Amino acid sequence: MALIDEVYLHISAGRGGDGVERWLHEKFREFGGPSGGDGGKGGDVVFLGVRDINALSRYRHLKKMAAENGQNGMKDSLHGQNGADLIIKVPVPSRITVSDGEVFTIEKEGEQRTLLLGGFGGYGNEHFKSSTNVSPREWTPGKE
Repeated sequence: MALIDEVYLHISAGRGGDGVERWLHEKFREFGGPSGGDGGKGGDVVFLGVRDINALSRYRHLKKMAAENGQNGMKDSLHGQNGADLIIKVPVPSRITVSDGEVFTIEKEGEQRTLLLGGFGGYGNEHFKSSTNVSPREWTPGKE
């Protein structure tokens, strides 16, 4: 087994979930009002320092990696689930170079560096409800 000491990866953070437009429907309530939930946050990309010299060998054949996207909002004012973070384990000490030239270092075991932040979830129509706007028909999509 050959020692892998350099890996090129294309990574991306998760996208936030969309907010939704939903309306509350209940028996004996004619005008229930808005009940669209907000979307969940997308997952982050985190580098974790581990004491394993062969940690990079598991990424040898992987070219693209992505964190999980956030779930869309749901009816009955339910928020979407947040996306899972992508944790990339690298040996200690490691130097991470981003395509724009930034350099990050991981010097200790257990040290974490968040390289990419996931997108924020969008707002559902319940978020825009107020005393003057009792039936909003607007929602926002999730962010990249």
